[in-house]
This record gives sequence, structure tokens and C-alpha cells, in this order.
Amino acid sequence: MEIGDRRGEAADYGNLGTVFQSLGYYNQAQEYHEKALAIRREIGDRKGEATDYENLGGLFAILGEHDKAQEYLEKALRIRKELCNRNGEASCYANLGALFLSLGKYPKADKYLEHSLAIMKEIGDKNGEADVYGHFGIISHHLHDYEKAQEYHKKALAIYEEIGDRNGEAVEYTNLGKCFQSLGRYNVAEKYINRALLISKNIEHNLNEYGCLRHLTVLKLSQFNLKEAMSYLFQCIGKFDTLRGFLKDNDQFKTSLLEKYGNFPYKLLSNLLSSTGKPRDALYVEELRRARGLADFMAAKYSVEELISGNPQSWHGIHNIITKETDCTCLYISIGKEHARYWILKASGAIHFSRKKVSLEQRVVTKLVPNLDEFFTESFRSLGILPQRNYFKTNLRSCYEIIIAPVASLLKEPEILIVPESCMYQVPFAAIGDEGGTYLVDTFRIRVVPSLTTLKLIRDSSPDYHSQRGALIVGDPKVGEVLLKGKRRIITSLQCARKEAEMIGRLLGVTPLTGDRATKKAVLDAINSVSLIHFAAHGDAERGEIALSPNCPTDFIPQDENFLLTMADISQVRLRAKLVVLSCCHSARGKIKAEGIIGIARAFLGSGARSVLAARWAIEDTATEEFMRCFYQNLFRGKSASESLHEARKWLRKNGFEKVSQWAPFMLIGDNVTFDFENWPVSKTSKQP
Repeated sequence: MEIGDRRGEAADYGNLGTVFQSLGYYNQAQEYHEKALAIRREIGDRKGEATDYENLGGLFAILGEHDKAQEYLEKALRIRKELCNRNGEASCYANLGALFLSLGKYPKADKYLEHSLAIMKEIGDKNGEADVYGHFGIISHHLHDYEKAQEYHKKALAIYEEIGDRNGEAVEYTNLGKCFQSLGRYNVAEKYINRALLISKNIEHNLNEYGCLRHLTVLKLSQFNLKEAMSYLFQCIGKFDTLRGFLKDNDQFKTSLLEKYGNFPYKLLSNLLSSTGKPRDALYVEELRRARGLADFMAAKYSVEELISGNPQSWHGIHNIITKETDCTCLYISIGKEHARYWILKASGAIHFSRKKVSLEQRVVTKLVPNLDEFFTESFRSLGILPQRNYFKTNLRSCYEIIIAPVASLLKEPEILIVPESCMYQVPFAAIGDEGGTYLVDTFRIRVVPSLTTLKLIRDSSPDYHSQRGALIVGDPKVGEVLLKGKRRIITSLQCARKEAEMIGRLLGVTPLTGDRATKKAVLDAINSVSLIHFAAHGDAERGEIALSPNCPTDFIPQDENFLLTMADISQVRLRAKLVVLSCCHSARGKIKAEGIIGIARAFLGSGARSVLAARWAIEDTATEEFMRCFYQNLFRGKSASESLHEARKWLRKNGFEKVSQWAPFMLIGDNVTFDFENWPVSKTSKQP
């Protein structure tokens, strides 16, 4: 950059993109590849341009954006043909073939791979030739032509052995093992997979090694050899812990790794243990996959070194955190393909376990719930009352049948602490009801935690870790015209949000940040030292990220980094807040992963907040203002956050806000905190809103 070498600059951006992609940092990888592409187009470097298109195509394929992947790979292919770059042309054909293979479009994949193979043979690219044979083998396997699959995999294996590609050898031995397993020839399958395992260990390829252990587990289960299957499962989990360890406290990518590779061993082992009369051990295994990335991130903030791991000795006693929860029952839920499992944890230390078959119709309901578009139309909180539909009630009743009915007789205490399955995070638990029309909130206070481990980290933090006084109140930031995720938007004022912030400010004796004072810089400067944080602002529909006032020149259209308070921003802060209230649309939303929802609420919890109150959907202005008035009045009187939430819901329903969309959007995540506002520096005249 210093010497003006644009070609070299583009090459470095491309290399950085490749590095970040290999680490799983896909957003950064895309950013660098796009920078490289822009420079190469600017200087007319057609060969480099094709490379960047191909890199971006591969990246979009990983992200599941298949149309974009195809578009970029085809652009790369056109340029490579134009330049008569046979090597690059073959690579593009191979990548397009792999893309269509992943989509199950085998004839199309076959066509592209044939083109690639012909060129690979012509130019003598042995490695590429072996890769293509491997893909042909996978297609034949999917089409149940196992003899042809073996033939292709053996061709690929022979080439890899010839050129000394040990990783390729391990992959093809595994593929051959899977072929023989499908044929029921388990001894031969085991021999091939063990060869792959040995090579993977020798070359220290952890992901391949993990895959081999997975296949051996399935193989032993196919033979009904439970003892050896369990042994491989424990090794599987240990190896997966090693893989996760490389990502340190990176919650987002740990959850992506679990989603892509690791859900299997935990789910399977937990099912096996509960089926063989060991429900407590099954609970411990469930805990191994619940919010582990979040727990690691929190542990780093709290300076805690040891958490539970694949070592069974570290699991025992995790359920005892519930003994510190008075007047509370913990409901721990796991949803599988056919069964739901329930653990009821009591403050006495008792564990009750039950299991229920879940119908296909009920499983569909749980998949619909997280989107909420099936329930409500999308809008900002300023657009008024959200419509309610008849099937909303039907779905909520089905959720009651799945979540509560099987264990209703065991729910005796006034509060339920729910550890939900990932697909249930957006269920408005307070609003699910029985056939008689009784809502769960009519009987219980309700709180959610991502895992027992995350609750333990919060509860075990030192007494002076969280601030005991001070509040940051943010309301109705002046945003205006911005570029939000590359699209021009005008974000309007929220008068009710301003009134809400001013009301809370009067109650607590704090001057709120409103209008053009509510800048991103001002918020980040104050956020790490206060006990209570409140945002009343626009929330992004995808991950709940919060629109603040830009701090930039008036002739400049602000972009995301100038005004949007993101997950990344929060993750870089060490919070001391006991409670964060996100009175913003969609603040509990995010990408639903195996470990839960990756969104702004989770980021606040991970960065040290003891408790977070967030909204599952777009919220109505007037109802939200009244809800917050009642919530804070109760909190100010010394009631806990859970009690204050419960009382606010009851008040709304009794005072003209009967629709579920009005009184049920907010969920409380984490600990049940209280405040001693009497010892805050609050003036006597400011205690009533």
C-alpha cells in the first residue's frame, strides 16, 4: 500500500481472505476477497479477478448461499475460458460439480465433473483427477451403486498413494469404509476406516480423525455393539473438544462448528445414556453441547479457567446449581427426531426424567416458532398494533403439549427456569396455554437460561464483580438516513421510546441519552461501568443489533460501523451490569444454531451482564411504554427482575392490552437480579415516573 503496488495489495487481500476462511471467520474472509476483487477489476487483472470470483464462490457455498456461489463460479469460469487458462477452467468445473453434488443435483454435478476430469487428464493434474474421482464415487454412493462407488474411490486412492497425498488417502479410505458399511460388510468397513484413522493421527489432521471416530461409532451401533460404540463416542467428544479449543472463546464459530460437525456425538450419547437408565449422565452430556461457546466466552470475561469438558469427571454436580434457586423448578428440554426428553431439576437436588414421542406435526410446529413470521407481520415498533392470527393460538397450544403437558404434575414452585432446545428459543413460553385457555403465565413466573454452565458462571462470580449502582438509559437515538447493510434506509424517530427513557431516567435519577446525544461512541464510553443498562431504540430484524445516533460529518451517509451497535462491539466490552433491558424490536432474535440463538442479547450475556430482558418480535410502542413503566416501578420497589416481568405482564392484560403480541414479547435470560435503589443517589422528587 505504501509503495502503490496495487497488484501486490490485491494479492495480499486475497491471501488474507483465504486465511480467515480457513479459520472460519467468514465475514472477514468475504470482506478481504471483495477488496481484492475490486482492485483487480480496477487495474484490469483478469486472471486475478477470476481467482477472486472462484474464492468468493467457494465461500458462498460454505455459507449455504448456493445461487451466489453458482453465479461467482460461473463468472470465474467465463474469464478462465476467455484467457485459455485450462488449469483454472478445470478447477471451476470441479467446484461447480461439488456445488451441485452438495445440492443433490447429481446429473448436473456429473456433467461439470466430466468436463473437469477431461481437462485434468489433459494437463496432467493428478491431484485434481483424484479429487474428481472421489466426487464421482460419492455420487455413485448416493445413487446406491456401491460397486461403481468402490471403483471410483479405489482410482482416487491409487492416485493419492502415487503422489503421496496422505490426507487424500485418509479421505478415500473413509469413503471406501462407508461403501462397505452400506453393503453390510462391517468388518471390511472397519478395516478401511481404521486405516483412515491411523493416517489422520499420523498427519495430525484433527477433523479427519474426528470424522473417522464418528463413522466407527455408527458402525458399532449398526452391529449393536453398544460397549464399543460408547467408547468411540467418548473419543469423538474428546476430539471435538480439541477442535473447539482451537477457537478459544469465539462463541459464533464454536456454535458453527457444532452445527456442522459436532451435534451428532452429544445427541447420540445422551440418547443412549437416557435409554439405558442413566438420565443424570445423559443430562451431563446434554450440557456438553449447550451454549459451550457462550460459556467459554463468559469464562474469559469472568477470568474462570476450568469448565466442563469431554472428561466425564468434569461433568458431575453441574445440576447442583439449581439448589441455589429458591422457589424455582428447572425444566431442561431436549428435542430429537422422534422423542422429546425432559429433566425436572428441583432445589432439593432431585432429578426427574421423562420421555415423550413427538409427532411429525408437533416437530413442524417447533420449527415454525423461531421464525415468528408465521405469527406476526414484520414491522418496526412505531408501526402500531401487530395483527394476531388464529393459528397463533393453535401453535402455542401445540407447544404447550410438547413442552409443558408431559411434566405439568412436577411443576409446583412459583417460577420455572427453562433450559430450552435451540429450536424453542423463540417460543413465547409465557403465552403457551392448555385447552382450557389458561396461559403458563397465569400460574408461573418464567425465566430462560442457555445452559446450566452459563448460569453457574454468573452465580459463582465474585460479589463485587457486578456494579451495584449507576445506569445508562438510551432512548430514541436520532438516526436518520443511513446505509444499513449496504441498503439506503431512513430510520425514523420513536417518540414513545423517548418518553420511555425519560420516564425511567426520572425514576432512577439519571439523565438519559436521547436524540443526537445517543451516539455509538457515547454509549460505548459509558456501558462498562454501570449496574443497569436500558435501550429503547430500533432493533435490526436479523440479530437484534441496535441503531444509535451516528457520529460523523453531516454530508456523509453513515454506514453500519458508524451507528449500529453490533454483537462484535459488545463482545469487546467487559460489562459489569446486573441487568440489560433491550426495549427494541427483535432484540432476542438471531441466527438459530445448535447452541441457541446468536444475537445481540446473547452478546450482552456473554460480555458479563448478569441478566438480559429482550424482545422476541417487533414491539408495539404504547404497550411497550406501559410495560416498561410497570416493570420499573416493581423493580424500584425491590422486586426481582422475574417478579417485575410477571407483574408487568399481568398489569397489561388487565388494562386493555390483551393481545399476546402486546404482553408476551419479552423474555428474561440469565439470573434473577434485584436492586437496592434506595442507596442510589436518587433525588426524592424523582422516584415516581
